Amino acid sequence: MMRGRILVTALYLVTASSGMAATLPEYIAQLDGIRAALHERRLTDAQAQARALKGTRVDTPAGRIEADPSLLDDVLAGRVGTEARLAIAVDALRKSTPTVPPPSDRKLLERLRREETPNALKAGGEVAQPPVSNQPLLVRIVDAIDKMFEWIGEKLSKLWEWLGQLWPRANTSRGGEGSALRTRWVVGALVVAILAVIGILAWEVIRKSKRNVGAPVTESDPVASRRDEDPMSRGANEWERYAAQLAAAGRIREAIRAWYHAVLVTCYSGGILHYKKGRTNWEYIGALSPELAWRGDFVALTRRFETEWYGRTTSSHEALDECSERAEHILEGVHRSAGRGAAA
Repeated sequence: MMRGRILVTALYLVTASSGMAATLPEYIAQLDGIRAALHERRLTDAQAQARALKGTRVDTPAGRIEADPSLLDDVLAGRVGTEARLAIAVDALRKSTPTVPPPSDRKLLERLRREETPNALKAGGEVAQPPVSNQPLLVRIVDAIDKMFEWIGEKLSKLWEWLGQLWPRANTSRGGEGSALRTRWVVGALVVAILAVIGILAWEVIRKSKRNVGAPVTESDPVASRRDEDPMSRGANEWERYAAQLAAAGRIREAIRAWYHAVLVTCYSGGILHYKKGRTNWEYIGALSPELAWRGDFVALTRRFETEWYGRTTSSHEALDECSERAEHILEGVHRSAGRGAAA
């Protein structure tokens, strides 16, 4: 614990002595140190660290940003829930930090390359060749047709023998003649039924084959569009209508993203947020004023959206209902604030 405090203090001294600039890993370590101080109820240390961090410029892959002033103000004011906000911010920043791929194992790669290389064919051996016929093609076709008819005749003769076994033999007695007559009718009806079933099946096969001949093959449009990734590709009302269309089509995850984009675009147009490519959702949350009544809904909506979009492959209708309700509440709050500003 003492080593962690010494490391965080050293980072602050380095940041202060270098013109209030820090790298992204240093910024993450400083925020994590403030969160640890709050967790250990060392409010004075946390406020001192936040005061020293305020105004620091942080170099990120997307460009230079300033340390989140609203987050640091919450630390200085000792507001409830600041520790959770720090944990969320640290987690989001760590996810945005580029990772260095581990060094490759050359020995392992070389062994895999040797295993994947096919062995050379051994010399020797014979390859079986199909028999070559010197007969003309027409003669071979006639022979194949003869063999086919022989096979059909053999199967029909076996069927006739089987039916002959069912056919009753003659009986001299009077009662025997009546029983034999009834049995003949039964066997005859069975034969007729078998022939009828065969005919119906053959007719169905012919009818379906005629129906499927010449059926055009059509290609469907791609399900996803590159426009869906950019919130600025549509207006807020367009995103709301698009979310309803996606939900009706069963594309629940994409509908949740459309609702989130509708909220972002509305905040952009109202001047509450300023669009910048590469900025994370949690950086947008850090730029929101704590006095906004719907700020908590925006935090909950962001958390649920990232869980559904980045953490799952499918989403439920319950998740869509929750996100759409929070999004509509945020949109109503933004529109009310814009109306009051226009009236003033």
